Amino acid sequence: DDIMSPQLILEQAVQKELNLISITDHNTVHHSILACKLSEDMPIRVIPGVELTSREEVHLLAYFPNIEALLEIEKEIDNYLPGKKNNSRIFGHQIYYNPKGEIIGIDDTLRQVALNIGLDNLVDFIHGIEGIAVPAHIDKNRFSLLSQLGFLDREANYDAVEASKFKWRKEKFQLGNTWGGFPVIAGSDSHGVEDIRIR
Repeated sequence: DDIMSPQLILEQAVQKELNLISITDHNTVHHSILACKLSEDMPIRVIPGVELTSREEVHLLAYFPNIEALLEIEKEIDNYLPGKKNNSRIFGHQIYYNPKGEIIGIDDTLRQVALNIGLDNLVDFIHGIEGIAVPAHIDKNRFSLLSQLGFLDREANYDAVEASKFKWRKEKFQLGNTWGGFPVIAGSDSHGVEDIRIR
């Protein structure tokens, strides 16, 4: 969100004694790349990642082994966006930060929308550049597999599925558990630094 610079996120994560995180902004990789570079001098590691929105309006987390893969998917993101300007009154400002946490610009591209590529093709593309594809917060009533498609296909090519933090607690999930035949994970889905904590 507007005040969550990569520097601030990393400082908060270190304070919370986290040693591994991922920053997965919607349809943009800028701050994930910056966080990866900043973490090289900190006691924390960052998994390169992004949260994508498929044509079906399913949110899909994508994690990669390196920054080069993020740069590769960035090209595809921009190709599949509608090419419209962001309305900051509706979607907020899309701020670019530098390594010091200073604002250096605003991204005017509308990114809080679906990409013009279907879910299965998006998963295949992620796998093609050595990424891991994880449908996000699949139990939520918006922008999830269950809300948009109505079911979890056991034959799909997902690497895991993500439960919301509320579902994770309610079901008492632990790492190693599965949901619909897929490994299940959870994250903080933080939109404010106060939400950054161990799940």
